Order: sequence, then structure tokens, then C-alpha cells
Amino acid sequence: MAHVFPPPLDRHYPIVDGRVVTRALEAHVVDHCNLTCAECCSLSPMLPHWQVDPADLAADLAIARGFLAPSVFKLVGGEPLLHPDLVELVAVVRRSGIAPRISITTNGLLLDRAPDALWEAIDALTISVYPRPALTAAAIAAAEERGARFGVALNWKQQDEFVVMNRTEPTTDEAETRAIFDSCWIRERCHMLRSGRFYTCTRPPHFGAYHRSDFTGDGVALHGLDTTSLHAYLTSDQPLASCAHCFGGSGATMIPHRLHTRDELVRLRR
Repeated sequence: MAHVFPPPLDRHYPIVDGRVVTRALEAHVVDHCNLTCAECCSLSPMLPHWQVDPADLAADLAIARGFLAPSVFKLVGGEPLLHPDLVELVAVVRRSGIAPRISITTNGLLLDRAPDALWEAIDALTISVYPRPALTAAAIAAAEERGARFGVALNWKQQDEFVVMNRTEPTTDEAETRAIFDSCWIRERCHMLRSGRFYTCTRPPHFGAYHRSDFTGDGVALHGLDTTSLHAYLTSDQPLASCAHCFGGSGATMIPHRLHTRDELVRLRR
């Protein structure tokens, strides 16, 4: 499928059978990655190793299922194939019944290690293809073969460039922050469950881990949440605190994909 950047915005959230219908919902099941991509939107090269407990994800889904109806649930990272219980996590999502389709987003470099049980459990894979390290022709062919064999839809996403999103210092310009919030596609397409909270954007939890600050106010607690309050949160025009630390997903500055050097990581990690 063709990828258009930035994606078109569509912030219409209908309520059907008491649940807010959304494009997608995701859980970042690990924060760490096997790559060190500069301008990673999840800040994975700079974050400590972290992985979700299947029981914690199950608890979040049990609540969210009451008022959320995403068309697809995505298991994302970091690199999700690094999670030792990924098959169980997919089973947790499937049992919750929160979405009709389950997808994993991966860089594909570890797909050869994925058991058949994982391919049997999912509906789709989005594979981000980077210039370096490049997937071999054999690896691509093997993924295509397994996708066909297990009925898994493969979405190959060529990413030769990354958007510059991360600020070295937060802005204090309220008008700029509002413009970033208004134009950003991430808060529409990348809704996230994390540690008992729902976020319209994936960046606050990662900023919290990196800056060692509290960005939980950018999300809403699942306990006590209902359809009306969730809809109000999704349609609010109030910028997030994390927007001041970000240039936004629709930022105009693009850089060629590259990996951080060891010296850069020593400087960037906190």
C-alpha cells in the first residue's frame, strides 16, 4: 500500500453501541530496540530496557474494551520481537476482543526467529524497511512466504527518511505549541494504552522515561473513564504538555535515515 506523508487528518470519532470508534489503538510492548535510529519517534535508542507484563496489558484491555472500538490493535516498540512473551501478548489482545484485527510493527530483522505460533496468531505485519541495515532478499522472500502461508497481510513501509521531531529544549511559545498540536497526525492515528492510562499520542510516556518527568497528565486514567469523557478528551483542542518538547509528526524537516554512533548514544542517554 502507498504511504502518504503527512497522512490526511480525520478526527471524526463516532460513538457506536456505546464505544468510541477509532482508527487504531496500540501498546508499546518494549521500549528498547535492536537498532539505534536517529530521530526514532519512540526514543528507543535513549531509553532503558522495559517490557510490558502480559497481566498488566490484559488489565488495561479489560477496561478499555468497555468504551473503545479500534479497527486494529497494534503491538509496537521499540522492537516488539524482542519481547520474550510476544505470542502470549497477542493472545491477551485476542481474548480481550477489543479489535477485529491484530498487527505487529517491526523492522523485520528478527522475523526469522519468530515462531509459527506468532504468525498463526496475528492478522497483519507492518515492516519498516530501512537503508541500513538492509533486509536481505532472502529475508524478504521468507517473510512473504510465511505471510502467504498463514494469511498475514504484509505492509512493507520503506523509510529512507525520518521526521525531525525531538527538540533539544522545549519551546515556550504557546502559539507554536498549539500549531504543532493542531497539525499533528500522531494524536489521531497513534492512540496508546500504557500503565493504566490512555494517551491520544505515544510520545508522553516516552518523554516521561527520557526526561524523568511526569507527563501522565497528557493522558487519562482508564479507571473511572467512560465513553463521554473519552470522547471529550479525544476531541479537546488543548495541546499536550509534551507538545512543547516536540516538533510534531507533521514537521517539515526530514533527514536521511541513519543510526546513532556509540559516542552519540553516550551523550544522549541519561
